[in-house]
Amino acid sequence: MRLLQLLLFCCLIAAMTGCAGHDPVWQLKAQQGLRQLQQEQAEATFPEEYASISKLFREGQQSLTEDDEALADQQFLLAYQKSELLKREVELNRQRLKEEALQKEIEEQAIREEEARAWAEAERKRQQELAETQRKLQQEGERKGVTALPASPPQPTVYTVRRGETLPQIAARPELYNDAALWPLIYRANRDQIRDPYQLWPGQVLKIPRNFSRDEALEARRQAHRRNR
Repeated sequence: MRLLQLLLFCCLIAAMTGCAGHDPVWQLKAQQGLRQLQQEQAEATFPEEYASISKLFREGQQSLTEDDEALADQQFLLAYQKSELLKREVELNRQRLKEEALQKEIEEQAIREEEARAWAEAERKRQQELAETQRKLQQEGERKGVTALPASPPQPTVYTVRRGETLPQIAARPELYNDAALWPLIYRANRDQIRDPYQLWPGQVLKIPRNFSRDEALEARRQAHRRNR
């Protein structure tokens, strides 16, 4: 009797073991890997690799429905391994993008510094030219016996457009900015009547800004540079 009970018990254990069948370890790991890749938006960055892993996982699920557990495990394992490799690629790509953004910021900062140096140099030359002009006027006055020079005329704050002129040409006039690259200052001050800085109408009366900051001048130069590309 005991022998019969023992045999029945062994058969029951074997049946339970058979029902347990598939070990879901690789299936769960592959599923977790896919979920992590979705969170990392790997599908947008590496669409082909992500599609391959997703296809492997679906094939593993299909193999389970066909009771081919060995093949399913192989497919889930391969999907998991590929997901681990792709996660490393995603991380490397993230680091590369960070480095590129940092390099771009460094380059832009160098451009801003170069523009500031160019502005300072242009201002220095303008002051030198002004001083040289004043010196020549002083010498001319002394030669003619004039002890005092007439006061310099005020800088114009308006300008009437002549036929064929453009904003860069106007900004380059000595009595205005003596610098063609500063035309965006005039453009911004007259947007109500200017659509294209290179198409003006004779007789237009433009406002000429005078009290602008160094940063505004640098931004005007950047805008002029972008327009000339």
